[in-house]
Amino acid sequence: MDSSVAMNSISTTDRIAAAKASVSLLLCLCSFATGLSPIKFAHGWRASRARISRKPTIASVLLCFGGGVLLFTALIRMQPDVRRSVHVLQVAGRLPDTDHLGDLVFCAGLFAVFVIDEVVNLTRGPGRRTGTIAATGVRPSPKSFRVLFAVVALSFQEAFVGLSFGMETAGPDDGVWYAYATASATKLIVAFCLGMELAWSGARNSAIVACSAVFATVTPVGVAIGMALSQCCDNAAAYKPPSPGILHVISQGLGAGSLAFVVFLEVFPRHKHAGFTHLLSAIVGFYVMLCLQFATDYQQSA
Repeated sequence: MDSSVAMNSISTTDRIAAAKASVSLLLCLCSFATGLSPIKFAHGWRASRARISRKPTIASVLLCFGGGVLLFTALIRMQPDVRRSVHVLQVAGRLPDTDHLGDLVFCAGLFAVFVIDEVVNLTRGPGRRTGTIAATGVRPSPKSFRVLFAVVALSFQEAFVGLSFGMETAGPDDGVWYAYATASATKLIVAFCLGMELAWSGARNSAIVACSAVFATVTPVGVAIGMALSQCCDNAAAYKPPSPGILHVISQGLGAGSLAFVVFLEVFPRHKHAGFTHLLSAIVGFYVMLCLQFATDYQQSA
């Protein structure tokens, strides 16, 4: 009787592990394909970067939608996590007990990207500022470094999401899986928006492929590590979320600041005279992410 129960338990564990591996692999492939999808529009977007008009176009509407998505990601999804993680590390004595330290890291990320952008503009000389094309017809240099901090920070965050999911011992019928599905939908939207911003900024196709590959693979890697830890730890059944690390918190705060820079000083200024359609598109992007966040919180509390 006991051997039968043990065999059923092992069989259930194997099915859960196989399901986690399959879902993670599917998410990786879908995220990679979604991040690469803007490449086919990249040539037209690069040629029209300096010709933003009041007439709505598919590219400009999608970019404003992406701006709303990235705005939510920076201010509502990432920065509150930074504040909570900084508080945990301060209580543990691993960070100095300074007020608003999480917000200071956020501002450091914003100003760091701002300084880098100004240095690049100064080194390129007059008449070739960002977002303009000189009379000689020289195109602006790629500015994908603005999204680099965001890609790194979001990758760290997605790795921790995968780690948490990999260490879960619940079956597919549990609410944790529905919350993970909602988080996966969020990841696909963010992957597309990052691909759009990279394509619009003039990044090389190889850079878009590399960033999309990194962002896509960190989640299954995190799931694999979490599954390995759950197998080797004796207290795997009493699951506890992994404690935040200083590197993870700092990178996430810097990434949130760089995302805010991209949104407020790149995306929205490009379309501030483009009409109500673009404003509505940004609002829709923000509230789509808000609905997904509500769905995630509901499933986790159910």
